[in-house]
Amino acid sequence: MKSLVLAAALASLALASTAKADDDHFRCGNVPIADWMTEADLRSKVVAMGVEIRNVEIDDGCYEVEGRNKDGRAVEIRFHPQTAEQISVDGDD
Repeated sequence: MKSLVLAAALASLALASTAKADDDHFRCGNVPIADWMTEADLRSKVVAMGVEIRNVEIDDGCYEVEGRNKDGRAVEIRFHPQTAEQISVDGDD
């Protein structure tokens, strides 16, 4: 019984993670790559926010920036590829 409860809890966590990623993809849309802002323009906006950029990737139709915020904490920020609207922010607690 205990293992059944644990399996159910793990399954619901996996579904929640998948739903979040799908939600981010929905909010980023399906923008053709030709309509994306340049990485250089995105980098300028992110630096102006006070983030020290470590890496920029494309993930689920979004720009994903890994770096450090003004407090030196690691952050991962997802941006809409055309508007640079922040979609989500994850970071050190």
